[in-house]
Amino acid sequence: MFKIILCSLVVTIVGVFILSTIDPNSANNPNNQNQELEYTGDDAVNVSIDGQILHPGKYTMSPQATLSDLISKAGGVLEDHDPKAYTPSLVIGTRTSFYIPKKSKLSEVCYEEEIQKVNINKEDATTIDEKTELGETQAKSVVTYREENGPFEAIEDIMEVSGIGEGTFAKIKDQICLA
Repeated sequence: MFKIILCSLVVTIVGVFILSTIDPNSANNPNNQNQELEYTGDDAVNVSIDGQILHPGKYTMSPQATLSDLISKAGGVLEDHDPKAYTPSLVIGTRTSFYIPKKSKLSEVCYEEEIQKVNINKEDATTIDEKTELGETQAKSVVTYREENGPFEAIEDIMEVSGIGEGTFAKIKDQICLA
């Protein structure tokens, strides 16, 4: 009986050791040694990041930090993120949230063609209307906004367009991209 208890104890200790070395959340993980400490400057910005991120959540960042810095602080992107839907070099500034969407996948209805995201920096109003849940008026507003203010730097910037709020953004965030 003593041998069984001793073997169980050894197996448990070895298992905990092995899991702690491969767990990305572990304080002992050498990959976490380079993570920045929380930014505490007077100009600190509380930023949330969600979507295809290892550790979605809220982080305190310098306004001069980039989206890439925020992604690194959040543990990096997941394998199925869409690199065309965000700009890593984008300076955070006064932005308070970012969403990293999934890559488009094959349609569940039609297995032969891949779902194409709409490039809100290039497509015309008709295409935006047809390929997203935006209506004709909102699609025209997106194009007008882009022509007057330049290209969108983050997909969240579409909420600056009159008539597009958080609810509409939640519906289309996986249907749009920047490149």
